[in-house]
Amino acid sequence: MKQLSKIFMVGLFMLIAGYSQAQYKGAGSASKLFSVKQIKEQASKLDRSDAVVKMQGFIIEKISGDKYWFQDATGKICIEIDKKRLPAVPFDEKTELIIIGEVDNDFLGGIEVEAKQVEILTLTK
Repeated sequence: MKQLSKIFMVGLFMLIAGYSQAQYKGAGSASKLFSVKQIKEQASKLDRSDAVVKMQGFIIEKISGDKYWFQDATGKICIEIDKKRLPAVPFDEKTELIIIGEVDNDFLGGIEVEAKQVEILTLTK
């Protein structure tokens, strides 16, 4: 019984700690929206600093595997989204999304954003 109580307390602590971290909006958080244009202009700096970026727009095409084209009013950029990070509900090129991730600026591979979180803003009907 004591062991079960300890497991419960550890689980509760982890739940509270995870919730409080998800709510953090201070320095280092992805509270500011970046445009595709801004990300491309600052790609080298963002990559070196491991900065987290937040973008709002649309996934307009699947390139291959886990690579997609993301577009906003300023341009398009390649994003990489692991299957486990995709929304649970179906979406298409008319579904507005928030993408939170890290910029990867490779000399040969170009600029892409590795998505850490994908949120749906609007669902199409």
